Amino acid sequence: MRLVGMATVGCAVLALMGCSKAVDGQPEASGAPLTTEQLFDPCTVPDSAVIAAGGDPASKDDNPFSVGREDWKGCDWDADGYYIGLIATTHTLDEFRTNDRFSDFRDITVGGRTAVQHYVGSQIPPNECQITFDTAQGRVSVSALRFLSSKSTTDPCQWVSAAAPHFLEFIPR
Repeated sequence: MRLVGMATVGCAVLALMGCSKAVDGQPEASGAPLTTEQLFDPCTVPDSAVIAAGGDPASKDDNPFSVGREDWKGCDWDADGYYIGLIATTHTLDEFRTNDRFSDFRDITVGGRTAVQHYVGSQIPPNECQITFDTAQGRVSVSALRFLSSKSTTDPCQWVSAAAPHFLEFIPR
């Protein structure tokens, strides 16, 4: 089951892999893209936030992509019939919006912070939804991905909307 979740997260990553140009060592505030080393590390959020978001800290996967990925960092956790994930990337929101792997973009506000909510993949009904924040340490997405074996008909955007507020204080501005 874990491999199926990782494969889906990996597909989202692969969808964006060719979208950016690397610029070594300059922070994004200067106008240059961040390096992977400068990204927020999603695996540093405390267990208390994971529990509050509905995840199981003991199920932490600090390599949800199965292999190392340039321009990405991530962690995910099992929840009740789905995975909760945190992913940081150097890719821009414009790159997300122009990538056909992502759909149904909605500008939203979570705890007073602006974000973009969108589906990942082409499954109908969707089985993954992300809320993505633009931060000084890259784009940080909170995601909810339904287990393939799940019989739930819950929209994954409901799950991610419930989880995201619990990570806000740890996601950089």
